[in-house]
Amino acid sequence: MFARISTRRFGAIGAAVTAALCFALMIIFPEGCKKGAAEGLNLCLGVLVPSLFPFMAAAGLAVKLGLCRFGGSRLPLMPVMLLSLIGGYPVGAKAAAEMYRSGQLSESQAKTAAYCLVCAGPGFLLGFVGSMYGDETVGLIIYTAQAASVVLLTVGANILFRNNKSPAAAVRFTPLPFGTALVEAAHGAAVSMVSIGGLAVLFGAFGGILDIVIQNEDVRRYLLSSLEVCTAVKLVGGCPIEFCAFAVGFGGLCVHFQIFAALGELKINRLLFFFIRILQGLITALLTHFGLRLFVRKTAVFSTAAVDSSGFFGGSALSGAALLTVAVCFLFTLRNQLRR
Repeated sequence: MFARISTRRFGAIGAAVTAALCFALMIIFPEGCKKGAAEGLNLCLGVLVPSLFPFMAAAGLAVKLGLCRFGGSRLPLMPVMLLSLIGGYPVGAKAAAEMYRSGQLSESQAKTAAYCLVCAGPGFLLGFVGSMYGDETVGLIIYTAQAASVVLLTVGANILFRNNKSPAAAVRFTPLPFGTALVEAAHGAAVSMVSIGGLAVLFGAFGGILDIVIQNEDVRRYLLSSLEVCTAVKLVGGCPIEFCAFAVGFGGLCVHFQIFAALGELKINRLLFFFIRILQGLITALLTHFGLRLFVRKTAVFSTAAVDSSGFFGGSALSGAALLTVAVCFLFTLRNQLRR
């Protein structure tokens, strides 16, 4: 009990100090804050709204019409996985939350979806990433690697946590008429986009401040890369492609908070979510490495320089086996911790 109270107290103190520091930085560096917020707004209006809003509305419509029940009791997460792979983050999280609220998924199933079904969409990887590397094949390899990591994590989570499954909610789901479902889906997607857009502007503002405050180029690159995935893809352009794959698999803190907002009343362990994102980034990078060795030996970086993809993991199958072993041990540790 004392440890729990102490943890909450330190958490509250840490949050207060962080908020005060953020206010101070905004006052000291107003130009950087303004510039970063403007870039975040451009990202929101130019990328997020056109690419996410239609998919989020379509996902909500599919849930409200009952189209996501085709997976049945054997594959209840299959519809959410497909929506996530097609729409990108946070479409899968939004669909999982909608299905949980309507009783189509149990709490444990919805949480598994929230933890594991997180990925970028094909439009972002084939269009944005592929165009920057001057080769859509690179985007396709990263997308395939990320999809495989999602499947591996979901299957692993279902195997490890099969004894912790909660029963489905005792709610009789009734599909809505198409007109009502369309209006409610558009409204829900619009509300979610306001939250997601606000987070993009906020993270852009602090990214602009950090760009001024941090003088070391390497530290600035990796810190900014951890905040927002589009920024990460741009900043790691001169690095091996596997770094870009890790950034896409990890998603960035901005995407993490977007997913938390999309989940709504579905509460998950955020620290566990963060570690799973790191694990997904590592698996995506590893699979991308092997994909590049099979299909692309040298790839143009922003169409200006060639990067040899063989130096990231050293081309060793042993490193891949070691990573997967660590991943399995990590998931077993999580299972034991959750049982406690």
